[in-house]
Order: sequence, then C-alpha cells, then structure tokens
Amino acid sequence: MNVPSLSVGLRDRYTPKIRDRIVEKLQAPTDERAYHLLTPAHLRALAATFSPDGRVLSFYLQLGPERRSRAAWHAVFSSLADHLTKAIRDRRERRLVKEELDRIEQALNDGLPELGRGVAFFTCRTTRLWQQIAVSVPLPDGAHLGSRPYIRPLARTRDEHDRFVLALLSQEHSRFFISQIGQVEEVFQIDGARPPRLLADRVALAPGGVAVAEPVKREGRVLAEAARLVMAHFEGRYLLISAPAEVRTTFLHDLAKDLQRQVADFSVEIHAGIVEVAAAAEPAQRAIEAREEVTTLERIFAAGPDEASWSERATLEVLWQRRVMTLAVDDGLYRPGARCRQCSSLWDEILPTCPTCGSAALETVDDVVELAIQQALEQRASLELVRSDAARRLMAERGAMAALLR
Repeated sequence: MNVPSLSVGLRDRYTPKIRDRIVEKLQAPTDERAYHLLTPAHLRALAATFSPDGRVLSFYLQLGPERRSRAAWHAVFSSLADHLTKAIRDRRERRLVKEELDRIEQALNDGLPELGRGVAFFTCRTTRLWQQIAVSVPLPDGAHLGSRPYIRPLARTRDEHDRFVLALLSQEHSRFFISQIGQVEEVFQIDGARPPRLLADRVALAPGGVAVAEPVKREGRVLAEAARLVMAHFEGRYLLISAPAEVRTTFLHDLAKDLQRQVADFSVEIHAGIVEVAAAAEPAQRAIEAREEVTTLERIFAAGPDEASWSERATLEVLWQRRVMTLAVDDGLYRPGARCRQCSSLWDEILPTCPTCGSAALETVDDVVELAIQQALEQRASLELVRSDAARRLMAERGAMAALLR
C-alpha cells in the first residue's frame, strides 16, 4: 500500500504551505483495495450510506490463527455465502449478490490483513461503495443485505481509549501510524535530511539544556505539527512516540501543550514492519488502557446511586431514559435478551410483553449488549469497553455493565 509522504529539506521551516500540503495528503483518497482500520470517519460515512434501489452487502468474517492456517476461512465464507444467496428468490438479485460475494472472496484470496482478528466488507454497486476493514476484535461471522450497511457489530470496536497515533521519528525518515491495540496502519511519512554537525548551528533547548542543530530544531517543528494534524484528522486520543533523544527533545518542544499531556513513549526500529510496530507499542497502549478504565470505573463508583447505575438491568433502563453520559461494559459480556419495537427499550431476558409500554412487539435478540452499545453511541455517550484485569476486578464487585449519568 502506498503511504502518503512529504519531503522536507534542511532549510525548510514550518509554513502554512507545508501545513496545507500535509492536510492535502491526509485527505487524499485511500487505496480501496487495501485493508484499513476502522476510524470514526469511516463509521460516520457507513452510517450515512443509503441505497434505495440496490441492496448493501455487509460481510463479517473472523480471522483467528486457526482460520488463517491453510485458508481454513474459506469453508466459513462459502457457508455464509451459500446461506445468503439461497434465501434470495429473485434470480437477477441473486446473481448480483453472488457477484459481490465473488469480489469479496477474491479480495480475501489476494491477501488477508497481517494484523487483526477479523475483517468486515461493505459493498454496493449502486452507491459505488467498497470498504474492506480489518477489525481488532473478533466480531460474529455474518452476511447481511439491506438498504444500509449493517454496522451494529462495529460498535464493539469503538472504545473511547483505544484510538492511538504512533510516531516513529528520526532526522532522515519519520513515520506516522493510526492504531488500535494489536493493530496498526501507516498513514503518513516525512522524509528529511541529516544536518551537518556544525558547532555554529548548535543551540540549547530546555528542558535539560540539550544541544541540537538548528536544522533539527526546524524539522522538529514540522514533525510536531504533522503529529497534531494526524491526531486531528484521525481523531486520535493518545500519541505514542519512538525517537532518539535529540529528535524527541525538539519534537516535544514544539508540540502543542494539550497534546503533550497525551504523550507516551515506546521504542522500535525506524524501518520496522507493521507487525513489529504493533508489538512494540502494545505494552504502552495496554498500560494507558488499564489506567483509563480504572479511572472511569472509579468515577462511576464515586458518583453514587443517583448519578450512576450498575448491573445490566439498571443500565439498560437509564439507556432507555437517555440519561447515559458514559457507558462501561466488560468487553467479554454477551447476553441474549429482547428489544421492544414499540418503545425501543432493551431487556436482559426474554419477555412476552414490554414492561415499559405493555406492547407485545418484543423481538428476541442474540446479544442485547451489542444493542446497548449502539444506543449509547447514538445518544453521543462515551464508551468504555473494559478489557484490563485491573478494571475487570473492579467491575466484578458491582456488575459487568455500568453507566455514569447525565
């Protein structure tokens, strides 16, 4: 996959022109035949897609190690495809869907994503939709047809504290990645030039009085602003950097103050592949995730019964009341239940009638937790998917679902 890049000379300073060039490259169309991480922008675009005269095909496939081995995924793919096409009575529509399934199968045969636990494809000839996304968590296998993309399972990937930007920095070559834990995608590069080591060029920068060459100082400003733009474009929450001491000093000196509070360090060789980059960043990412999860849960604990809810039943009730500001869910929690088509309330058990509105229009759902996450996102609540051992121990005291209320 071609990565957008920018070359910076020894005499180049950060200017509005350079800023515009970076923004232009970040906004350039991406290779649709490559696997991409799911970003908030991807999710918004999928949610806005509608095809009145042609169905949208959404296809989910888990890719654990056992399915990657000897193309074992193919049997699951064939079963899902056959089940979907056999249910279509119209011959023309069945043929069109089969063509889209063939496109997906060809993409999988061309290559699986190096990282991640599964893939999601969204395709529609009418709207010219084609998205192939590598997902970081295993989502249920499935093939779905409809006028809109079936994106509900993607809600489980939208953790508030799992949006990282990784910056691998050096004087000659710098690389920027977006990342979820265990998964990375390279999105931008900056090529520089090693400055001459002239004593007259050297200046002192606080803190620590670290001496650096003036060209390095100028390049540090470019790298710092590039990191800010990448963070803004991909809506990153944390910035992890791997850099030599001299480059790190100049970079942090010019990094926006609000971003400095979101910085952590890791170490990896500048030309490392994405598998090595993901592995090197993961310990720092998990430490941040655990810290933030515990902080969120402690806030909910401290809020008291009038400003927080614990247990599945109580949290589903306040979701229906649209009172949730932050939803915390154990990421391993799956629960069959029911949804009322009349009032949209959710229930963690199968019921004959809706206790809220009395309607008999209750439908059984395989996973009411998935629907709860979707409702929280639709209500613009923040989401904390709890994965760390420390946070799970806290949740064990109260329940596997909780909410901080508005």
